[in-house]
Amino acid sequence: MSEIIQFPVTNTKHKSDVDSVIDKALSSVPKPDREKLRFELIKTIDSYDAFFTEWSLDVPLDSSEILKKQIFDIARQEHERKMLMLKDIIRLKIKVLVTEYHQRR
Repeated sequence: MSEIIQFPVTNTKHKSDVDSVIDKALSSVPKPDREKLRFELIKTIDSYDAFFTEWSLDVPLDSSEILKKQIFDIARQEHERKMLMLKDIIRLKIKVLVTEYHQRR
């Protein structure tokens, strides 16, 4: 049995540490150009698409509920690791975009 499981990204109301890194990096860029860099960052994030949000799990049909829960728990832990990777990618990408912007100026 193969099942695609969507892992929702929690939406927090307060700014995350990634948001503050992005804001800090963009603070040295004039306002009109900030949106262009944000768009480039969004394009990078979107290029990873389902890699960070979907899992395909193969569970034997006759497996017990305990085994299914264990597999799901492992997938959940792996998802958390992937989300940390995505945050690192975002932090590094915005720094690269801002550095490239200043080098072009």
